[in-house]
Amino acid sequence: MDPLSLQAQINSLVTFVSSHCSSGKGLGTTSSAIYDTAWLSMIQKPSNSGHFLFPQCFTYILRHQLPSTGGWTSYATPIDGILNTAAALLALKRHSLFPSHHPTHRQLEQDWPLPSRISHASTALQSMLSTWDVASTDQVGFELLVTRLFLLLEESGVQGLSSFPGSATLRALHDAKLAKLPANYVYKARSTLYHSLEALTGYIDFEKVGHLKEENGSMLASPASTAAYLMGLAEKGLWDDESEGYLRGVVERERFEGEGDMDGGQKGDGGVPCAWPTETFEVTWVVTTLAEAGVGFGESSEGSTRAIRGYLERGWERDGGLFSFFPGGLVDADDTARAIMALRHLGNTKVGVEPLISAFEAKDHFRTYEGERNPSISANCNVLTCLLMMDDPTMYSQQIVKTAKYLCQQVHTNSVREKWHINELYWMMLLSQSLASLFDSMAANPSLEASVFQLAPELQEQIPMTSLHVLTKVLGSQGLDGSWANGIAEVTAYGILTLSWLSHLPWIQQLGRMHGVNFITASIESGKAFLEAHRHDWKKGQYLWIEKVTYASPVLCEAYCLAAAVVPVPDFTCSASTSVVDANGHMRLVQSTTSDSSLFVSEGLLEGVLKAGQLISLTPLFRNLAPRLLRVAEMQACYALGFLQRKRKELGIFPETCAAAAQGADEKYMAFIPLTWTASNALGVQASGGHGHGHGHGHGHSGGPSNYVLQEMMVLSMLNYQVDEYMETAVERDFLGFYNGSKGSLEAVRQVIDQVFDEFDDPLGRKRSIWGDADHTPTNLKIIRSTLFRYVGHILLHPAVRGAPERVQKRLAREVKTFLLAHVSHAEDNMQFAAATDQLSRREEEETGLPSPISESEPSDPSSPEPPSKRRRLSSSASLNTVNPQAQPKTKIFTPPDSRTFYSWVRTTSADHTSCPFSFTLYTCLLSHNNRPGNGNKTAEENLFNKDARTSYVAEAMVRSLASLCRMYNDYGSITRDAGEGNLNSVNFEEFHIAGGGGSQGVVELGRASVDGYGDDAGEEEESRVKEELMWIAEYERRGLERSMGELQGLVGAEEMESLRLFVHVTDLYGQIYVVRDIGVGVRRG
Repeated sequence: MDPLSLQAQINSLVTFVSSHCSSGKGLGTTSSAIYDTAWLSMIQKPSNSGHFLFPQCFTYILRHQLPSTGGWTSYATPIDGILNTAAALLALKRHSLFPSHHPTHRQLEQDWPLPSRISHASTALQSMLSTWDVASTDQVGFELLVTRLFLLLEESGVQGLSSFPGSATLRALHDAKLAKLPANYVYKARSTLYHSLEALTGYIDFEKVGHLKEENGSMLASPASTAAYLMGLAEKGLWDDESEGYLRGVVERERFEGEGDMDGGQKGDGGVPCAWPTETFEVTWVVTTLAEAGVGFGESSEGSTRAIRGYLERGWERDGGLFSFFPGGLVDADDTARAIMALRHLGNTKVGVEPLISAFEAKDHFRTYEGERNPSISANCNVLTCLLMMDDPTMYSQQIVKTAKYLCQQVHTNSVREKWHINELYWMMLLSQSLASLFDSMAANPSLEASVFQLAPELQEQIPMTSLHVLTKVLGSQGLDGSWANGIAEVTAYGILTLSWLSHLPWIQQLGRMHGVNFITASIESGKAFLEAHRHDWKKGQYLWIEKVTYASPVLCEAYCLAAAVVPVPDFTCSASTSVVDANGHMRLVQSTTSDSSLFVSEGLLEGVLKAGQLISLTPLFRNLAPRLLRVAEMQACYALGFLQRKRKELGIFPETCAAAAQGADEKYMAFIPLTWTASNALGVQASGGHGHGHGHGHGHSGGPSNYVLQEMMVLSMLNYQVDEYMETAVERDFLGFYNGSKGSLEAVRQVIDQVFDEFDDPLGRKRSIWGDADHTPTNLKIIRSTLFRYVGHILLHPAVRGAPERVQKRLAREVKTFLLAHVSHAEDNMQFAAATDQLSRREEEETGLPSPISESEPSDPSSPEPPSKRRRLSSSASLNTVNPQAQPKTKIFTPPDSRTFYSWVRTTSADHTSCPFSFTLYTCLLSHNNRPGNGNKTAEENLFNKDARTSYVAEAMVRSLASLCRMYNDYGSITRDAGEGNLNSVNFEEFHIAGGGGSQGVVELGRASVDGYGDDAGEEEESRVKEELMWIAEYERRGLERSMGELQGLVGAEEMESLRLFVHVTDLYGQIYVVRDIGVGVRRG
């Protein structure tokens, strides 16, 4: 883009906003709102005279009623339409009481009579209420506004507004709001209630609040609130000329170029915004947005910047270092932080943050204003950036740490409920700026680094994970044309600026360097190209900003587009500073002057994860995942892996000797655990296009599970891997192997598992041991019991589980117990299979007179006792083919003593053995726990398995198909490994050998032969046939899985379904990995 034309446009914008800083006329370019306009249209002077003060406002209402529905538009959110329609309907009812003498009104009413308009509007409002999710709504004072509007409508004859589905929730929110700010408090001092006095009509005496109005005659710069004030006075025969003058000024306000394009309006058309003036807000946002993008305010704009600086300095002096969105208004943290930042950008470095801290610091965050229901993440981002602009930010380490922890925790738990903007890219942009500023400040100030990480060492992990989460969302939601939010210029500017800030962070710079193609740079350049091609949209604000209803601001739209256009494309070839992460995942900042600076993630840590990523990319599930998203997922997995390694030591559930025994394989498998979750999450982001970014999505809540849920599931995956190893070594190989798998030894292990769960039911009610009345349990069994007790305790005592409904807790306990008992049953099956194999091998030796080529002296595990007799690990029949090709080997087929079929085995013992069923139940607990009150909208009772019978049934059917599918995929890729270890595999069941007449070469032998070099063409053909059969059955289960998921789609919400789909993807991915390459770890039991 032409730098000269961009600079000229910047100068023009700065001149426009500065002109209003000295004119005294007020500035506000926000879009007109049906809601506020309707309130002005109802003012009568005198009261009940039929002489309406602003007939042009009623004209605006009539012209904007939608013939298609009878309601009024929802700009961006459901509450917009509800407030607009309710207020406009009330205006229609009020006007219907008097004959119209206004010629325009008469013409409009002739075309569509008022009775018909009222009827259609009432129907439209009822329809909106039937689908309104009250709990997810968070716009300014909505709980008060809607409640009062409905009462006024009912008084005017509109029925059925008190029994819609969310009415009870609305009433509870209304009462909670007034409990914080009682109505009588309005007489004592200004509060946020003054912005919504229309919600208090009939409750307060408006004559008693006039002394608290603003200097401009408004009630906290709200046209609707001021209109209600005037109507309240008029009912008592009183009036306020200053307030009338304010409203006339709003109606006749100057319009900014592009403002009329938003609603087709123009100066004097009768439309008014939801707040006016908003000059401090618009001026400070314009200055800081441009300055942070690198725009300098030099000689070409000296006069304008002098005017702006003088305006802000006068505000600083007037209100003691605090600011509102307009001069003299109720101060708030958001505008105060931005104003301080603007002053410092304009050269005033004397302003400080002490007033900000004193007025708005809370226990764990900064309040936006007194009495707010939910904190604002964007306000806290602005506060953090402001704190870091101080000459010595170390002085404010406590506040910096508090705010950074709050921001990271909000993202970690998906608890973001941004109250000033509907698009999550806005808060992500501000968050990226604040985190980048924090890192830049720490790199330049080692004492700040030491102070911050001493106060909150967890930020060393949380900052990278938070920024990488944002990066995934931003990259995943960019369109093919380079835009975000389906071509909205303003949101595209947010995306560019977010990536620009993220590029300050060394772990993200590393992403651009290590793969040879800088996808972050490419994404920024693509976004810039879109903006250049749509420069005509830069002054067309979109309904993105939140007030009582959503509004648009052409001034802010242009400022962000200009900032995105001029911000430099990052150069990742060099860096003045970088960081190192040690083996424990801790961040350490270092200075560097070369492009070969130390990597933020150590190469050794990254190497294993990258190898896992290469394998994952070969699976059908991830074949189409964008490489850039996989790269980010790999980096996320590196940090998560460091966390898991520390968590394993912290929990200390399993003996260290078990981990040491398979350390190399353990490291190999551990690299997969975090990546399966982060990569599957990236897959979900790509599929949804970055859920939450689109125009009209929720105020910041991202789709899919939170990082908290992902992290907890990573821990569970690690523990499930460890318990698998433990059950196969300490239990099956060492204990059961010692007793040669006797019935008594099997029963002993089962009773130990019973005892573990009995202790959770009743710690003092342990059942009698099979070893006697006193607990004479052998030492090795006591060790097994205590180990499994720690494992089960981690699951059943997890806060997410304890907060779940009792029936879900019992369900989970039953499934965990089934999982552990399935290990015993599987071990029993393995031993029975091995015994049958040994017997067949001896029979073959007798028939041929040849010894088995397998060594009888396998090395034993020195840590375990030598069993009385060893099981031969390999089949001899495949080997005999090489010695005597004419000999016909016997097929190794498993015939269960209890006559189980393959179907019953794979659906019970085998599926339970995968841990999938109970892991899914715990996953649902985590989802509900993360969304409990305080974290989101749901309660703990809203667990998937506590909803209704059909949902529970379909969910369980889905999990059973998934577990069976994964087991068959596992077996498909593990034939050779299972043959080598003597494990029972799906293909050993007799159903797989019916087609071969029962006498063909067994697959197990072929798998074993491929290890030892004793293969033949017939065996390979048989193996191919049986594997094909197994894959067909697996795909049959997949079809069942997909059908269950399709049914669930209609039973749960889209957001919950996205989370469920992620679990399916993770589980399915493990199965697909086994098919691509067997990553299982062999365990020698003999």
